[in-house]
Amino acid sequence: MAEYDRKPKIMLVGGDGRPSGVPRHILHLATALRETAEITVISDHDKGGFTALKQMNIRHIVIPGLTNRLSLPHIWRGVSGLLHMLRDETFDLIWVHSRLQVLTCRLLLAFRIWRPVCPIVFTHHGLPYGRGYHPLVHRLCKKLEKTLIATCPPQNLVFLTHRMAGWMARDARAKQLARHNVYILPNCSDLRPLPHHIDRRIKRLVMTGRTGRQKDLDFAIRLFMHLPDHFRLTLCGPGTDDPAFQAHVAGLTPGSIFRRITFTGPLSDAREPLRTADAYLLTSKYEGTPIGALEAFEAGLPIVLRDFDGADDLISKHPCGLLLGSANLAKEAERVIALLDFFDRDAQALRTEIKEVWRTNWSPVIFEGNANALVRSILNRSTVAVASSGCIRDDPELRPDRHKSAVAHAPAPPPYCKDVAPSAGNV
Repeated sequence: MAEYDRKPKIMLVGGDGRPSGVPRHILHLATALRETAEITVISDHDKGGFTALKQMNIRHIVIPGLTNRLSLPHIWRGVSGLLHMLRDETFDLIWVHSRLQVLTCRLLLAFRIWRPVCPIVFTHHGLPYGRGYHPLVHRLCKKLEKTLIATCPPQNLVFLTHRMAGWMARDARAKQLARHNVYILPNCSDLRPLPHHIDRRIKRLVMTGRTGRQKDLDFAIRLFMHLPDHFRLTLCGPGTDDPAFQAHVAGLTPGSIFRRITFTGPLSDAREPLRTADAYLLTSKYEGTPIGALEAFEAGLPIVLRDFDGADDLISKHPCGLLLGSANLAKEAERVIALLDFFDRDAQALRTEIKEVWRTNWSPVIFEGNANALVRSILNRSTVAVASSGCIRDDPELRPDRHKSAVAHAPAPPPYCKDVAPSAGNV
């Protein structure tokens, strides 16, 4: 780290306390940094997403109101509580993650309501606009993002992929983005060794994610309806155990199909469902880098992804992956069956190959090295240097394929349209 006579104090700001991608990412960061920094995690009430912090002996402060909810009193309670915390305690670095808190803190900076004296880091776990969003949300958020990039004081912005940073450089203008320090820190997964148990009489698809528009579980149900009787579907995540959601699914499906669907509700980790899975399914409308898909890599499973922005990057690395791109779900179901038949012909070799891709890209060892290098880079930079010739500033210590120099230009990907994903090359 920087020249400190003590461990630097780092605040990690989350939101919802239920198990999901952002809490898992924060837990991964806390694990990666706890030997070199004094970590404090901020979130709403823990509902399983941050339970591991107690076992790790990491300070956890609860601020009610940080969960996304369409209620002005609820939002105000969270904003005022967070602002008091940011002003009352002294940290060497504040790192904000949850989408609502990222927006809130950047607005506080833009209006100069909050004037921090330490470096501020914002992680974009996914762009807040783009294909898959409601058109009105897309337009409003894209315009707001351009305004914040142009008006906020210089910040440290972290993206999960070079492609995401390239889209931001295109949409917010590279010259404006160059006022800020931009880093790439890919996600990781950490299921740990997972003994695999397969019942050859059935084929089980597992999907992780909360109910709601983004994950589009209705699409998964409609696809599943075209699969043979020996297929099973397991839905894991907050809301899947809600009787109202299950009644909704029952209304979409005949009883014979509904009985082949398992609803687990929120899980602290996906070890058990992935242990018995034959493939991982994700039907999201939009994503960042889904940790559930990385866990499927780690478990050595085939993956079936809907064609959200960035899905093709994951499929291109996977030895046995399928990108759903057709509206003909009967035809797509045939492709799923063919994929699993292909995997079964040489399952052991393919499983080993899939796990090796995970080990070289998204393992905790790589993540720990990159996270510590990123923090060192930020803490060692006493002032924010601005270079108009480029927008990517990664620490030289980051592993190969994670680094772009400050003079590298972001290519201009094509504009967004309703039917075609922006095909940006890595920045």
